Amino acid sequence: MTKHDTWVKLKPGNPCEPILDLFPDGMIPMRDPFPLERTNTSEGLISLWIVDLERLSSFQAQALAQIIAIHRNTDPLEVAQEAVTKGGFSINNEWVESMKCWREGFERARELADFLETAPPQGTPEATKAFWEFHQSQHDRWIEGNQEPRPINSIVDIHPSLRTPELERLIKMHQVESAMGQGNYSVLDVLTGRAMVDSLNIIDPENEYSLVIDDDFEDDEIYE
Repeated sequence: MTKHDTWVKLKPGNPCEPILDLFPDGMIPMRDPFPLERTNTSEGLISLWIVDLERLSSFQAQALAQIIAIHRNTDPLEVAQEAVTKGGFSINNEWVESMKCWREGFERARELADFLETAPPQGTPEATKAFWEFHQSQHDRWIEGNQEPRPINSIVDIHPSLRTPELERLIKMHQVESAMGQGNYSVLDVLTGRAMVDSLNIIDPENEYSLVIDDDFEDDEIYE
């Protein structure tokens, strides 16, 4: 099974608010980078996110079961059993405020964007059939299967509709941190800038970076 990497932050006033302090930065791990599941209710068709059980601690899982049971006026054990059967606790899409993800999330978001660009008009039988085929493909490859996402080396590896300047900066920062982590540098290497220079040469091979030391300056040059 693929290691999922999507997290969401919920809107203020959401049913899970009393237990959000159990999650780092209030972010809940999700199985999918979009609300993949659907359910019919008296209010109509609702889109659902599925909490990733594999990334929950037992304490977090118990708290979610209890808070959802209170919200539904049912038994926590029944909620927990339903979560195991369906693959995770479900959260209404209306409560999701923001999302963050990495390789798998961006790859699957690319697939969703490509699907939406070619999907038949909504409300038609063809659209329903196409969605369930997309739904089954996601389950077969990313949820039940072991498909691996493509690497992210630069912003060009992200679907154009998802690119932002902030994301490009984060990708470059991640590359620098990864390069520095793989270099086995000493504290002195980091403090003197050698680790950063080596990392920049790795992620930006079109330019050459080097350390500037005192001997590179003329003796009569004075900097305040």
